Amino acid sequence: MKLVLALLAVFGLLDSIAHAAEPPLIRFGRGFAAEEQVWLMSARPDLTPGQGRKYQLKQILFQANPERFQAYLAGELDGGTAPGLAVIFARAQGVDMKIVASICLEAAGKEWFSTTYMVKDDGPVRTAADLRGGTIGVVGIKTATDLWARAGLLNAGIVPDRDAKIFPMGFPGMGDAVRTGKIQAGTFVEPFYSAEIARGGLRKIFTAVEAVGYDHELLDIWFGDRFLRANPDAVRAFLADYVAVTKYYLANTAQAKRDLHKSGFVRTPLDIYLKNADWKRDPDARVDVASLEKLSRFMLEKLQWLEKPVNVPEMIDQSYLPR
Repeated sequence: MKLVLALLAVFGLLDSIAHAAEPPLIRFGRGFAAEEQVWLMSARPDLTPGQGRKYQLKQILFQANPERFQAYLAGELDGGTAPGLAVIFARAQGVDMKIVASICLEAAGKEWFSTTYMVKDDGPVRTAADLRGGTIGVVGIKTATDLWARAGLLNAGIVPDRDAKIFPMGFPGMGDAVRTGKIQAGTFVEPFYSAEIARGGLRKIFTAVEAVGYDHELLDIWFGDRFLRANPDAVRAFLADYVAVTKYYLANTAQAKRDLHKSGFVRTPLDIYLKNADWKRDPDARVDVASLEKLSRFMLEKLQWLEKPVNVPEMIDQSYLPR
């Protein structure tokens, strides 16, 4: 046996064999909000039995979807997180990626958080109709926050861009921008929403769900088609762990949040973070395909964001999820 190993070492084959035995590396682009169960896979690898054996996971932080998709197109990522809306855009442009699992949804109900648009409590804007001639702050043009803002305006009989302006800015500055009158309404997600409510002086005018009229996918997990074909077992193992971690998070939310805060994934003060309302999360990570089809039609017919229809069912493959 020693002789065999010696010969392998001489011919430089030991490193090749060891490398071949390593599980596939998943280079995964993540965001900074609403992805708790994804982050928990790295913060608590003990909850993911397949990690290290059937796949390796490297999570890479991105501040925005365009940079994430650019990294994918440059061959620097294998998969990641993104709003379903962003994947619809990407597919419309011919990008070879597929949604494989759900992260969270915008949903109605007191038990769930929904992205909220707020105005000055003592200001002149009492309803969405009062935003005529005003400006709404969104996190980016042609993002989900932009779609919800435009839907809210259209519901009030206001034509976006003509009767009201859409202004892109970061979430952290929304509160002060509304208070100082730079914008008349702003978009608020957790943890910024709870922080601004604690400061006072702002009130809700509508939510994302109220704007479009139905519960819908917010964030999803996607992979490149080529990676899916080349590493189906690794993807299945990753998603099996992901579903298990999702169920753990839902059953042990407070402890999971403490672990994420301790690991540096969340920088909001822990006491505030523990009190934050959460988005709806499907314990089996199943994607609400019908809601994405509705969003796609809205993008095409009402907003003219798409040149032609996108086949939504074709861009979703849930066969890699545990059965």
